Amino acid sequence: MLSATLVLVIALVAIYAVRSVRTYFALKAFGGHWSTGWSRLWLLRTQGSGEMNKRFTTINNKYGSTARIGPEMLITSDPELFRRMSAVRSTFTRGPWYAALKLHPERDNITSYVDERKHADIRNRMAPGYSGKENLHTEQDVDDQLLKMLDLIQTKYVARPDEGIYKTMDLSRETSFFTLDVISKIAFGETFGFLDLDDDPFGYLENLAQFLPAIIVFGVYTELTKLMKIPLIKAALPKSTDKRGLGRVMGFARDRVQERFGHKPVVRQDMLNSFISRGLTQGELESETLTQITAGSDSTASALRVTLHFICTSPPIQQRLLAEAQSAMEAGHFSRPVVKDAEARQLPYLQACIKEGLRVYPPVTGLMAKMVPEGGAKIEVNGVEKFAPGGTQVGWNSWGMMHDPEIFGADAEIFRPERWLPRDGGEKERDRVVKMTETVSLCFGYGRFGCLGRGVATMELNKAIIETLLRFNLQPCSLAKPFNEKFVGFTVHTDMYFVVTEREHNDKLTMAHLRHGFKADAAALPGAYDE
Repeated sequence: MLSATLVLVIALVAIYAVRSVRTYFALKAFGGHWSTGWSRLWLLRTQGSGEMNKRFTTINNKYGSTARIGPEMLITSDPELFRRMSAVRSTFTRGPWYAALKLHPERDNITSYVDERKHADIRNRMAPGYSGKENLHTEQDVDDQLLKMLDLIQTKYVARPDEGIYKTMDLSRETSFFTLDVISKIAFGETFGFLDLDDDPFGYLENLAQFLPAIIVFGVYTELTKLMKIPLIKAALPKSTDKRGLGRVMGFARDRVQERFGHKPVVRQDMLNSFISRGLTQGELESETLTQITAGSDSTASALRVTLHFICTSPPIQQRLLAEAQSAMEAGHFSRPVVKDAEARQLPYLQACIKEGLRVYPPVTGLMAKMVPEGGAKIEVNGVEKFAPGGTQVGWNSWGMMHDPEIFGADAEIFRPERWLPRDGGEKERDRVVKMTETVSLCFGYGRFGCLGRGVATMELNKAIIETLLRFNLQPCSLAKPFNEKFVGFTVHTDMYFVVTEREHNDKLTMAHLRHGFKADAAALPGAYDE
């Protein structure tokens, strides 16, 4: 006679087997790696491989625009499906994947909320602060930090071969310092001081890299996020009392928030003040400001350095971009010492370079998985309609979407800003550019999940790319392996070393003109080449 324990074990195994079979067949219509119907190990290995962009794209190319990557997980490179899931009135919701982005050990944030009502509420209260309408100093804050970065490069990293001075600069490091100081200044009215020290005073970047493996694991096995409530594990997480790393940044954010409360609160016209005026509590602010720091700096820094790399390694592109800026200066449409955001938006070739940088290396690589509503949904895969049951998560393949030859042309693997410039005034060309623009804008999310910090991020790109190139020549140290890339968890991590030299200017374009003003004859300016 079987013992009660053995019967229980057999019953549990049977239940698990039935559930596994049911889960496997629920998404059987969607192709994918053979193991993904039964296990999440393939997804875990892919996310931690450093080349998940290529592996996901291989899956979509082989099995269709929406394919299987786990027992209850799909991935899509279809921009129409991405927009459908994120639309304001969509019945798709945030999936459990977002819970892995809970950076504060005790509180959720605008990125990690899975509850749609809570997410919508906090988003509506924070949106005015991000819009810039309530912080009249946003552009000046960006300018101040940009000039500080440019001065740092000028004084510390410029090589002078004629004088026997040879130096290299890790562009990844300096651009991270720049975006971190920008977001802290805009958010709190006070910078971290990365650029002042040309160092990471908190050990933040190193510590964040150490946490990436955990974020990857939690993103795949989302049920593990519940372990953060266990006292022993909770004690090992970053705390605002830590002296180094992410915890030290949490402490910085906590201190800046506490200054705004109490008997003699600090009052500044900045993002934090906007959030407070709309009822965010002290606890909510501590969590949200930490998210601002991480999400608002890393992806922008990635886009900035990658775009600079591709421009600098293509002399015709760089020449055409500089000629456009110089012509705008001559016409009086390019302010000094830093171009205004509104002026930069009127430079077609600069905007083409920025869009192309976002496209070739989309800075946000996380799955951003949405969940199919109860009752399921029909999903079209390369013209064939397939059914996904409720509870299925659908992540996005940013690389595959931004490298789709049907949208961006047969040379989609090549950095070519000219693709964004209409070849004629016809309707066909206009539609082609509109379709590309609508697709690349998905790098900032869409609909009710759109990035609130998009305005600040694009302002940084508009200014930093052209102002850096006007002052310096950037030469990669190795053309054979220009930088080490690693697509992990949520964004792109790179090491990118350059030799920096001062740009040689003709009599009509001196460094003094760049810093203070410009007036020259148009005939003295180098002309842009035609495509």
